[in-house]
Amino acid sequence: MARKRVWPASLLCLVILLGAVPAYAQLTDNLGGLTDENFPGYLGPLNTGLSGTMNAGIFRTGYVPTTGISLRGELIVMAVGFSNEDRTYMPIDPDGFTSLDPTLVPTAIGSPDGVSVPGQGGLTQMYPGGFDLDGFELAVPQITIGSIFGTRAVIRYIAFDVGDSDIGSLKYFGIGGQHSISQYMPGLPVDVAAGFLWQSFKIGDILDAKATHINVTASKGYRFFQPYVGLGIDTIQTDAKYDDEDNPDNSFDVSLDRETDPRLTAGVTATVSYFSAFFEVSSAAATSVALGLSFGN
Repeated sequence: MARKRVWPASLLCLVILLGAVPAYAQLTDNLGGLTDENFPGYLGPLNTGLSGTMNAGIFRTGYVPTTGISLRGELIVMAVGFSNEDRTYMPIDPDGFTSLDPTLVPTAIGSPDGVSVPGQGGLTQMYPGGFDLDGFELAVPQITIGSIFGTRAVIRYIAFDVGDSDIGSLKYFGIGGQHSISQYMPGLPVDVAAGFLWQSFKIGDILDAKATHINVTASKGYRFFQPYVGLGIDTIQTDAKYDDEDNPDNSFDVSLDRETDPRLTAGVTATVSYFSAFFEVSSAAATSVALGLSFGN
């Protein structure tokens, strides 16, 4: 039997938190082992999912006043769907093991059934199942504050204790701004603004994702509705690590490849007095939807 590494339960918990999957107890019995070289393949779809959600629902108007004081509190819900290609990956044979036939195995969002791959010399290598996710969701509060010389600030923040001593706390923080382009181009039939947001998503010392979103948004305001479109660039870098003091062989520290993806967004905001609601669809690292409510001026 080839050497196997048990996937730590704490890292499984973070996948459950991201995917809102209630079946953790059932799935842990199906887990096999992972070696260092296969963590990127197994965890790769998390980059796609995190980028698709974290970079959604940020900028929803091209109108930024040049003067005055404005403050809006918002609750944003973002969701992505995964493709069939995200559900499997081709593993790399660990040292001391050579597979007889190339075999696709589940990623973290794939089938919950582990796969046993036969190798030369009668050896086998077990690969863990996933969480059978079609997608996952994130929700975060957002505040916008403006406006100075046609610039507003955008802040996202949420933090809480996960409730597991091995994981610790979840922290999600984003900060950036949006600047009016229309103020330099009088007579434009639409409002246009450029925006930037930097974000950090951490779960204890286990997962650390850094994302940036650069965007240009155009919108047209009517009495109660404001359609908008956005064109942007998303980047994300995700690091995952786990230190097992009792069994150092189970420890790992892996950095997933940085992803950079264009984002095309279309949405609409409905406003009545100081209340607004919006819905948007984006094509980026993954197809995402976002919706939310806001209050303020």
